[in-house]
Amino acid sequence: MAATRLMALHIVRDRTLAESLKERMDYTEDELKTEQKRYISTYGCDIETADEEFLLSHREYHANVRDIRKKEIIAYQIRQSFKPGEITPEKANKIGYELAMRFTKGDYAFTVCTHTDKKHIHNHIVFNAISMDGKKKFRNFYYSGIALRRISDILCFENGLSIIKPAPYAERKKKGRYSRTKNYTDKKLEFIKDIESKVLTGKGRGYVNWAKKFNAKQMAKTILFLQEHKISSYEELKAITDERSGKVRQLMDSMKAKEALLAENKKYQKAIIDYGRTRKTFVAYKKSGYSKKFYAEHEAELLIYKAAEEVYKNAPGRKIPPMQELREEYGRILAEKKAEFLEYAQIKKDMNEYLIAKKNLELLYQQEEEKKEREGCDKRTRNSHQKDVL
Repeated sequence: MAATRLMALHIVRDRTLAESLKERMDYTEDELKTEQKRYISTYGCDIETADEEFLLSHREYHANVRDIRKKEIIAYQIRQSFKPGEITPEKANKIGYELAMRFTKGDYAFTVCTHTDKKHIHNHIVFNAISMDGKKKFRNFYYSGIALRRISDILCFENGLSIIKPAPYAERKKKGRYSRTKNYTDKKLEFIKDIESKVLTGKGRGYVNWAKKFNAKQMAKTILFLQEHKISSYEELKAITDERSGKVRQLMDSMKAKEALLAENKKYQKAIIDYGRTRKTFVAYKKSGYSKKFYAEHEAELLIYKAAEEVYKNAPGRKIPPMQELREEYGRILAEKKAEFLEYAQIKKDMNEYLIAKKNLELLYQQEEEKKEREGCDKRTRNSHQKDVL
């Protein structure tokens, strides 16, 4: 498991931008902490000149975009601390590199320094506040710490490490520390633990085979999804998906019915317009004694009139509502349909996540049942063999 923290690094008081960058880098790259810089990796820069390369990006940005401001943020630091004895320095550095790459999306140069001077191995990731092209600055966003922790949790799960279970606020000893009172039991927590134990069983060949058969990243997201939505059982998850599936079908049926009403309304509006526009031509055709010559000259208009007349004849009571009433009705139905579509789109989006989680759990439990069935078959075979020997 890994605890994470994101911190903005400012220009140090009475220091220049260059001096502040060098001071920050010197600490993270300390040879005693990184075993003679053995556990260091970089992206978009060289470890020996990282502070100078960061500084070049800053100079380009401040020369072309804007000047340096008071309390300027020069870089960001991510601290990622792992559980003692759970990981090697090499693997920790690799996970730290992937964390930085996913969080910055490859737009910002960074260094990953893994420190081994404490009982817990931990990463110091420093990424430049200015992008590598010198055109933009990293904007710290709301809940960035939560986003960072989620990426870290997914990486830990992908690499067979445990993840932190957030404790209820009332049971935390202090802010930022996830600790639990003794003998604390929670059905929801036990459900998540059960899922994790099934996935992580062995962590050897069985885990590798499972990871090949199923998507480890997807399962990591599923576990986080269950935690975030406080789902305590498969039955609860199934009830939610069934309810949402029913709602989706209901909305689809309603939208189809409204589409039919809108199409009929459009047909009536068109009939009123066509009828009014071609009525004089039909009257003239009638006065001509239904002349073939007149019909040939005005065939297109007469066909439009005939089609509009058919709409009138087939309308309920052979009567079409006034145009103003039709337009008001059309606007009302269209607004209702749009509202239903927005609701449908939101439910559909959320439901996909629930369905993926449900499917992953079903596959996991299916694998567990198959394993038990094989073990039972082997046991019956051994018992039968022993009886034959006796």
